[in-house]
Amino acid sequence: MFISKFFLLLLGITVPAFFVLPVRWRAGVLLAASYAFCAYVEPRALLILVAVTASVYFAALSIEKYRDRGSGGTERKITLAAVCGLSFLLVMYKYAAYLARSFGCADRLSASVIDNLLMPVGLSFYSFQAIGYLVDVYRGKSAVEKSFCHFALYLSFFPKLVSGPIERGERFFPQIKRLGEVRFRNRGRMSAAFTYMLWGYFMKLVVADRLGGIVGPLFGNPEEFDSLWLLLGVMLYSVQIYCDFAGYSYIAIGCAKVFGIELKENFRAPYRAVNMQEFWRRWHISLSEWLRDYIYIPLGGNRKGAVRKNCNILLVFLVCGAWHGAGQHFLVWGLLHGIYLLIDSVTGQRMKSRILTFWMAGFAWIFFRADSLGGAFRYIRQMATAGFRPERFRQAVESLQLNTVEIGVTAIGIFIVWLIDWLCEREKMQLPVFIQQKSNGKRYLVFYLLLMTIFIFGVYGAGYHTEQFIYMRF
Repeated sequence: MFISKFFLLLLGITVPAFFVLPVRWRAGVLLAASYAFCAYVEPRALLILVAVTASVYFAALSIEKYRDRGSGGTERKITLAAVCGLSFLLVMYKYAAYLARSFGCADRLSASVIDNLLMPVGLSFYSFQAIGYLVDVYRGKSAVEKSFCHFALYLSFFPKLVSGPIERGERFFPQIKRLGEVRFRNRGRMSAAFTYMLWGYFMKLVVADRLGGIVGPLFGNPEEFDSLWLLLGVMLYSVQIYCDFAGYSYIAIGCAKVFGIELKENFRAPYRAVNMQEFWRRWHISLSEWLRDYIYIPLGGNRKGAVRKNCNILLVFLVCGAWHGAGQHFLVWGLLHGIYLLIDSVTGQRMKSRILTFWMAGFAWIFFRADSLGGAFRYIRQMATAGFRPERFRQAVESLQLNTVEIGVTAIGIFIVWLIDWLCEREKMQLPVFIQQKSNGKRYLVFYLLLMTIFIFGVYGAGYHTEQFIYMRF
């Protein structure tokens, strides 16, 4: 992943190759790097990626051909078959291993079979991209991409392959066609790219992974802690998953920007939202918009009365929960967010509170973080009944292996993230864009401080086992 030596080596080879080789090779260079990245993360995932790419590419060409002929619905059948095929593939990999374990079949299957049933990296994200592309081609909203290389790069581009953002073809393909115009000597672009990546690494290595060391024991053994610590665990996991996923997105955006490709903004200070509807306009923006455009609106949206609208909202968030993972706890997480949005709808969004919105999201995160539905209820029950036991505070601190430095770095890291989110919301721009407006001295100072903070306080090196981003599992 982005923290591995392989990624740094890949970037070190790809960047000079991209800018030194003839410009007509640039898309091919990025495609080769993307396939190498996929093969490194998981070799079997590359085979599935290539198969999906070829299938969707030829399906889209067929849709266009029959649509232009006016062949009486053949293009509709092809679209439906392709979308159903992609959905089946996604559901099969998402739920096959889970169902095998649930029905006691896992013991009768070899470990290699179980491993092959596990979700290939990136499938959740590029499947949604492929489905959106096919639907847009069928609707006539997006032109068919004739270049197989360009289409393959659209699905596999390595900065976004593992965890998005979920890009739209109408936005991505024109950028690929303009790769020949990208120049290495563009200080503004390179400076912004460097800032995006540094801020992403700060959120991941300094904040998210440090919080992971605290959150893990709290969720793993909630009976050992009192209500105060478990409430703190909910808050810390809410920050952890935000810094982990947003950190990935910022690194991906910065990496893509090096090659002149603008990826979609995926987070916009979500915990500054005043209600849950606004939260979903700020959290995982590319997924929220995909669910809106390809599920909610086709179901009728809010055009067929209040009852139908509310049913559509619940269905969309059940799909959202099922997309994130196999298990009843993910469905409950999605259902909770659907209920939250129903409350917003019924009250006309009159309930506006950042603190309430944060804790509503945090309560739902319990189901997301837990290993099972039973584990989530166990955590909630302990949190509600354990009470406050100050005499066990020292024992809890020792159990979590905390010290004054660790607590201080964690608290300061969370404060910096909150401060930057507040600043970005006030200025209505992302941090890298804001930094580019400052003088060279101020920009270099920010670079230096971020670099030193990552090197000194980042969680990495020997014994580091948290390099896998949380959303790689989905």
